[in-house]
Order: sequence, then structure tokens, then C-alpha cells
Amino acid sequence: MAFFTYCKRFSGLLGITFMSILACEPIETSQNVLSEDQEHVSTQRAVPIPDQYIVVFHENRLSFRKTEDYALDQEAMRKEVSAFFRKHQLAEENILRVYSLSLSAFVAKIDSDKIQSLRLDPKVKFIEQDRKGLLGRPEDRPPFQEEVAETPSTQVVPWGIKRVGGPVHYSGYNSVFVVDTGIDLDHPDLNVNTQKGFDAYHEKKRDWNMDDEHGHGTHVAGIIGALDNSFGVVGVAAGVPVVPVKVFFGPWAEYTYSGLIAGIEHIGVRGIPGDVANLSFGDFDDSRALDEAVLRVSEKRRIYMAIASGNSRLPADSFSPARVNGPYTITVSAIDSRNRLAWFSHYGPPIKYAAPGVSVLSTWKDNRYRTETGTSMAAPHVAGLRVLGDIAVGGYALNYPAPYAPDPIAVRQED
Repeated sequence: MAFFTYCKRFSGLLGITFMSILACEPIETSQNVLSEDQEHVSTQRAVPIPDQYIVVFHENRLSFRKTEDYALDQEAMRKEVSAFFRKHQLAEENILRVYSLSLSAFVAKIDSDKIQSLRLDPKVKFIEQDRKGLLGRPEDRPPFQEEVAETPSTQVVPWGIKRVGGPVHYSGYNSVFVVDTGIDLDHPDLNVNTQKGFDAYHEKKRDWNMDDEHGHGTHVAGIIGALDNSFGVVGVAAGVPVVPVKVFFGPWAEYTYSGLIAGIEHIGVRGIPGDVANLSFGDFDDSRALDEAVLRVSEKRRIYMAIASGNSRLPADSFSPARVNGPYTITVSAIDSRNRLAWFSHYGPPIKYAAPGVSVLSTWKDNRYRTETGTSMAAPHVAGLRVLGDIAVGGYALNYPAPYAPDPIAVRQED
């Protein structure tokens, strides 16, 4: 997840609206990277899930022809996987999940000693061990608590929104899918669309919980589209419907790679051309399955994917899904308020734009507001711009590492 920083405490007032501000200051370090004790969360790298695998089939080896009916394709894919299990004398009750849109694939519990023989099956394109991890709690510091003020307006326009040419009132028909920890469903400063939402970790829809138990997804949603009203903050595309696609669950933001892919598949099912998905988790370990799912859904459905480049001060092409490079994918680096590449940001191809990612004020869970730093904050600026239309260039990121060409800074395309 891309939201780590070194935070420096201070107290003060933001206009007349917020008290006890705890802001993240751009601190230069001698190594120019974020160390472990500077992170907002105690992040655990993903670890393999014992005997759990993502098995991807060759499209041209399927025994059925796909349609535009997702339910029919899912049923046909389940039959395909069941036949595969019978062929290899595997227990069908170990099939955990089936994909038919983002990939032709399934997730299952399989004894590791059988994986090599499965790889030799001509139907199998590749097999990847599923992984799990957690992002950890955000740093234990109080968010901004809005105070009642007897003024016509107490709304704040964050610096990043101004830098990219916002806010702009959104009046179109598209949505932005926030692939994250969920969204605070009751936040008064957000236009949340749960009808298109998703929970990757509960099989039955009646059990879905799209509410944000962590905070990160709500922060991302506010940057994209916080309402232009008389309080709080305002987003790039003010009022655009933000759709919670919950792929990180609980206060520690736990996840599996198969759950991430399920979220991407859902976007392909419910999204329409011109929609945007925000993926503020661009610095995960190598995952061919995740990369292919992101590329396939974006191209098949013509849905733009705004992807955080990552926060390890390394080339972006080493990480999933930041390295995905397609006509509808937009990997984003972070800049500070002086247009400098943020000290933590990944860099280099396939990054397409830079955007504000240092000390960004936005919405937070429990109807609150908070400042965060990271490429997780940069990507939603671009997601908001993309749902408004074409993106223009407003300069280039400064202090960019050689020999790479500096990233263009994303701004709104004037009408």
C-alpha cells in the first residue's frame, strides 16, 4: 500500500475549521528513502499461503466459448475447473474461487507436491502461489475533527486539488471504483455508490461489508471526489460517485492476492467504458496473475486504471501492478508542493504522470479528515482528472533521478 511517510507533529488552525492538526512534513533523509520507523503502518510483506494456488488457463484451450453474459461464463468456467480437478484426481471441494473475465483461472487448495504435474497440463498457462499480507494500522494519531463554526462556509481546498486544476463539479455518468479498504459509507462529504460495490472476502452478497475499517480508502475517495459543499474538503471531480471495492479488510487491512484479483474482476463486471478505477497499491511483489488481470480488464472494458507507483524509491517497473503498461493504465509518481519528486516515490517507466502526494488533506473514516503522504495520494488526483476527461501537462517533476526523463505533472485539460 502506498501511504508511508515520516510525520512531524504540530498544533495550529487550518482556516477556522480544524483543530490539533497533525501534518506530514517533507523531511529529507540522508538515504532519501523511507525507513521502517518512518512508516504510518507496520507493513508486513506478503507471504505464501500454504497449498493455495492461482491456476491460469490458456484462453485457446478452454472447452467453451465466452459470451457477454458473466453469469453464464462463470458457470461454464466452474464446469471447466471441475473437469480439470476430476482429470487430476483432485477434490472439487477445494476450489475456492473462479475467474472468467479478468483471467480464465481459479484459486484452490492443492497439495504442493502435485503442482509440478499440473504445470505440465497443456491447458495450464501458469501457476502462481497465492499470498497474503496486511498493511497494518495507520499511525495512532487523532484525525482532524471538524468543529461547528457559525460561518457560511468552512470548506478547505487542499493544495493538491488546486495544483491539478481542481475542483471541478462532476456532472457526468461515470464512476470511480476505489479498490482499497472500503469507504466510510456515511461520510457526509462523499457521494458513495454501494450499488456497484464489492467485498472480496465474503462469498454471499448479503454478508458484504464495504464500510472502511481502516481509513485509507476513505482518504483516497475524498481526493477523487469529495463534495463541493460548505464544509470539509473538496475533491478533484467534486461529487463523482465513488464505488467501494473492498480488497483490504479489517483495521489491519489484511489481503490476499486472489482477493485483489477478485476486486479487479468485479470492476470488469460492473464498470462501463469511461469509468476509472483507483489502485493505490502499486508496490506489491511480482504477480503475473494480478498484472494480467489489471491489463485485461482495462482493455476489455475500456476502464482507466490509476495506479500508485510505490514508495521505496526504486524503479516502478519492478512492482505489481505499477509496472503494467497499457492504453488504459496510468501509473503515477508523487510530487511535493514545490514540484519535486517526493523523496519516497518510485520513478521511471511505465509511470505516465506525477501528482501531489505529500501532506495531502482528505476525508477519513468516522466522518473525519486527515493528512496523509504517499503515492497512494498521488494516484487519486489522476483518477479524478481522468473521469473529468483528458489530462494535460503542467510542468515536470523536479529532482528526478538520472538517467530517467522526469514525469509530466498531471493537470486538468481546459475546455
